[in-house]
Amino acid sequence: MSNKPNTPVLMSAENQTGWKLEELLWQIREEIGDKSNKLLTDSRPVARAVLRNNQQIMGLLQQAEALQRDSFDRMREVAPDQGPAGRPRIGAGSEG
Repeated sequence: MSNKPNTPVLMSAENQTGWKLEELLWQIREEIGDKSNKLLTDSRPVARAVLRNNQQIMGLLQQAEALQRDSFDRMREVAPDQGPAGRPRIGAGSEG
């Protein structure tokens, strides 16, 4: 891990300009894909191993995106999205 400060990156009431999880996951997957494309012509074992790892990571990120879409669909059934400054649909602050 790095020594970077714990700065929120996801959109929330406290970080209204943050990333939506599904958009961040997509962006990371795209960037890993771009990096992976640069490895396609490198036949060294380490490049092949990194490419396989990247492909697995991209698959896991895609699974995470699907889970996030499922959560979003379920929350949409509860109430419309009011955005980061609105009232939460579930959890703390959503009652009453």
